[in-house]
Amino acid sequence: MRFFVALILLPLALLAQEPPLPTLTTARELRDLPPVEAARAYPVRLQATVTLVEPNGTVFLRDDTGATFLRSQKSLTVWRSGQRIEVEGETFPGLYVTGIVARRTTALGEGNPPAPRPLNYEELASGQFHYDWVEVQGIVRAFIPGEYPVVKLALGNGAIDLFPVNISTGTGEHLVDASVRVTGLAAGFINDRRQLVAPHLRLRSLEDIAVLEAAPAEPFRIAATPAVELLRFAPGGRAGHRVKVRGTVMHHEPGVAVWLRDESLGLRVRSATDERFVPGEVVEALGFPVMGVFSAELDDAIFQRTDEFAEVAPIVSTSKELLSGQRDADLVTLEADVRDVVREGNRLTLALQSAGTVFLAFAQPCPPDTEVPAPGAQVRVTGVCRVAGSTQPARSFSTRPQSFTLLLRSPVDDLTVLRSPPWWTAQRLAIAAAALLALSLLASAWAALLRRQVRRQTALIRTQVGEAAIADERQRIAREFHDTLEQELVGVSLRLDAATARADESKLRDLLTATQRLVQQLQTGARSFVWNLRDTALAGQPLAAAISQAVTNLAAGRQLEVHTTGAARRLPETVGHELLRVAQEATTNAVKHGGAKRIAITLDFTAENVRLTVQDDGAGFDPAAPVPAGHFGLLGMRERVQKLGGQFTLRSAPGTGTSVEVAVPLPR
Repeated sequence: MRFFVALILLPLALLAQEPPLPTLTTARELRDLPPVEAARAYPVRLQATVTLVEPNGTVFLRDDTGATFLRSQKSLTVWRSGQRIEVEGETFPGLYVTGIVARRTTALGEGNPPAPRPLNYEELASGQFHYDWVEVQGIVRAFIPGEYPVVKLALGNGAIDLFPVNISTGTGEHLVDASVRVTGLAAGFINDRRQLVAPHLRLRSLEDIAVLEAAPAEPFRIAATPAVELLRFAPGGRAGHRVKVRGTVMHHEPGVAVWLRDESLGLRVRSATDERFVPGEVVEALGFPVMGVFSAELDDAIFQRTDEFAEVAPIVSTSKELLSGQRDADLVTLEADVRDVVREGNRLTLALQSAGTVFLAFAQPCPPDTEVPAPGAQVRVTGVCRVAGSTQPARSFSTRPQSFTLLLRSPVDDLTVLRSPPWWTAQRLAIAAAALLALSLLASAWAALLRRQVRRQTALIRTQVGEAAIADERQRIAREFHDTLEQELVGVSLRLDAATARADESKLRDLLTATQRLVQQLQTGARSFVWNLRDTALAGQPLAAAISQAVTNLAAGRQLEVHTTGAARRLPETVGHELLRVAQEATTNAVKHGGAKRIAITLDFTAENVRLTVQDDGAGFDPAAPVPAGHFGLLGMRERVQKLGGQFTLRSAPGTGTSVEVAVPLPR
């Protein structure tokens, strides 16, 4: 049974497996393969002709469909250009096009490289013929010797470099300015996005360069061309070839360019020469005319000294004249105001303004200890003028400059301060403004704190004055009450005592005795009122201590507890007095009417209010029941609390004790 199941599942498993990759047999199939697919290592069997062999072992091939290349772990230098070989291996993505990792190579026969494909610069730059065997025509611009020599070739709309693999056949200085035909491998520099940055050609040797028109044997013997004539319309001119210009050195930036002035105007001559030229030296320059930003320049130039010297003075100019482009590449001088100064390493950049035009001036090198004018100074600046940008208006054939810069020869010699900047520079003004602002903020903060402190002190003084006034008024009322009503009640009581002793009738005696008791009660009430007015229990001690002192005698023989929670505060005289009286009245009621055995008094202080609670375990009562006649204790407590703007809460029930709670807001 298992055997039959296996026979059934085997075909299904074979169908589920990924089909094998096809074998690629032409260069076109390799070039059409996307990088992702090339990384899958497609099998390759290819017959092609060797076009170029690099020393690192890379071999470039071409068949009838296109070009490709291979790499091998073994040395492949035995292969030669023109041999036909068979390659077996797998694909890999390569930097730009798909290549072959060779596992086996077989020689098929000797021969010559395939016929080169004629191309122009645009076709090379497109990358379409990358690694193909090609042919181009142009003019040699320069030969740069070294371990890896380079030949620069001008091709109509562009220029490329030629890299010969083998230079044992000689040097290429004689090729400069010659019209040539070059056969080689189309290649180029590739970035990490698989894009062709700059095309170039790889040559087997300098013999792949065939001279069509030789360069002059003695190039410096040709007639000099005035700078003003460069790139002008000339029906009989030789386009693309070198010209000679004779002029006086104005400035030399080693490895970059030499600025010359001939009889007509200034000229920028680009050259990587290591020779040093000084201002005033007369030289002859051989170079290729090219268009700069605005005017003609010479490129890839070489020089010949004349042992002559001439004075080279800067031309006094204006910003308007420099903006016209008339002094492009010439040595000029003008007055300007310094707007800004920037140092970047050994490079100095000045932002200058003249007649409403802002421009930049550069000086390099500029040692760190060089004194430079500060912003705001007026200077006379001398340097080589360079048009920095140009524009071509629509419906016009002319080009107009947009801006210019100055290249200073020396930050010391080419900058003369005419007027020092005013002491109040923008930076100092900004610092002063910031300091004034900081002082203003500090003064405002100090004034705010002072006003707050004054408000606190004023409130405290007002409270103290009010409390003192209240205390004085209470003392005055107490004195007046004692000296008038209380003394008169004493007199009435004495007269009643005398009348009672002389009364013969019992009814009259009883009436006088009752009247005498009433007067005594009035005397007791008057004394209590005077005592309340003169009470100083709160003076110099906390409210909790004053309450404990005031109710101790009232709760004699009972368990009395006085607690404080929160941060105790000194209360206004009025608030403390009224709370003390409420505590006294509640304690009196608990003892007199409730028969309490335990009384707990709590003072709770918060930031907003003070809360007084008097809790007893007495008989309690029904708060909703009518108050007996002559009992005004609860009413008095409520009135005291209402006068303070507080809340009075009474909780009681028969047999459960009584709780009196008072919450009074406190002033901030």
